[in-house]
Amino acid sequence: MTEIFTAKLKEAPLTSEEIAYWLSDNKEQDNHIPLNRESRDLFAFGMHGVDGFVGWNGSSEARRDFSVTIERDDFMFFFEHSSYCRLATGNIRYVISPGSGVLTTADRYSGIEIGEKSSGEGFSVSRKAVMTALTNTYECFAPADFEFEPLHASTDGTMVRLLTLMRFFRDEICASHNLKASPIALASFQETLALLMVQNLPHSLSQRKSPGSSIAPKQVRRAAEFARTHANAPITLADMAAAADVSIRALQANFRRFYNETPTEHLRRLRLEGARNDIKNAPPLATIAEIASRWGFTHLGRFSLQYKEAFGTLPSWDLRRERKK
Repeated sequence: MTEIFTAKLKEAPLTSEEIAYWLSDNKEQDNHIPLNRESRDLFAFGMHGVDGFVGWNGSSEARRDFSVTIERDDFMFFFEHSSYCRLATGNIRYVISPGSGVLTTADRYSGIEIGEKSSGEGFSVSRKAVMTALTNTYECFAPADFEFEPLHASTDGTMVRLLTLMRFFRDEICASHNLKASPIALASFQETLALLMVQNLPHSLSQRKSPGSSIAPKQVRRAAEFARTHANAPITLADMAAAADVSIRALQANFRRFYNETPTEHLRRLRLEGARNDIKNAPPLATIAEIASRWGFTHLGRFSLQYKEAFGTLPSWDLRRERKK
């Protein structure tokens, strides 16, 4: 099981020096230096993350200006909701206004000016996960100079889906202090997020043609058999594609063609079936939450909805029915 980490600075009247000290003390290998001085004003910041993914949000009543040094090269999203912020990446400064965002790498991020009455959020995504998704989609080595387009609208369809996924993981999974991330859920989340980025956001390889999508039915069956055999392990689409010796893009296209569902939907259905089998054969003290988490479903309410859609009954009904026998 993977530990989830959190750090939270509740809204309080703070100077930039106090904020910089707290941020530097709570974010490993990050360095924040205040560039302006002001009287104490309200500031709040919360950060949650696990295994290379980090989400944060914050607000400030006063304008703040910080110099920042980060030695990692993970990808970072910044979004503003109410005022503005100016993000420095080397010699380039981006103005982020409400409804817009910037995507850059952590090692390029060199400073930030937070506007008065600002309210914003951001996310850091593992470079390793993105490079794996890139390689598996285009069947090529990721070039050293690979980069995404920096400017994005938070109302764009792809960005809406990304933000929904990120916020769910940050607020529903990571913010639960007593919850440990399921290896299955964590692997699925990271791959889904990275594939969404690589296959939908403009980047330096966007014009490159992906490999041909025509594969033999036996290769699709091989991937499906692999998924069924290993559904209770933290396998990913990349593992399914490797089992069939095809690219992820080809696997996605042909699962839709042969099964009328995506590989992700197919794998989720198998895991729902596994969870239902465990619920029906559960020992007296077993709980639905434990069984759901074991199969990669970390949000109990969402699991119950998916379970009912798949089987026409709730997991609690199945558990109660079996225990009455």
